[in-house]
Amino acid sequence: MTNYPEKFHDLITRLQVVLSEFDYAQKACLQAGRMECMLLNHLYDTKKPANMNELARVLNVSHSRVTRIMDNLVNKKLVTRRPSEDDRRCWFAIITEKGKKLAENSRKTVLDQQQSLIEKIPQQELDDVYEAFKKYVEKYEEVLKETYIDL
Repeated sequence: MTNYPEKFHDLITRLQVVLSEFDYAQKACLQAGRMECMLLNHLYDTKKPANMNELARVLNVSHSRVTRIMDNLVNKKLVTRRPSEDDRRCWFAIITEKGKKLAENSRKTVLDQQQSLIEKIPQQELDDVYEAFKKYVEKYEEVLKETYIDL
């Protein structure tokens, strides 16, 4: 009898190592930390300024942690801050042109990696691999939600 929980656990552990390397390639491209990279990518993807509360929620970190991350990005001239016109206590993060270029390079690095991976899977198997992986991730998210882990 196959021990699927153990087999899937081992596979997920291997996947975590792969994703860790994937994250490293993305960070190396940006020469930024993981959270800095996530914040920059969020600003790039949304294409609009974001306030600190939104960024703290998206990154699942404290407001003070977002402030430190922002300080690093501002110092690197990847992001600027703008005060809110409605509330002096509120600030917005705006990605700079330099930040956009770095986010684009990061995205290209990631997509190039994915293309290399996809080329290693036989064409006739791609849809099945994608659908199986998608289903596994969706079910994993359901289980995590049921066990009160916020996604």
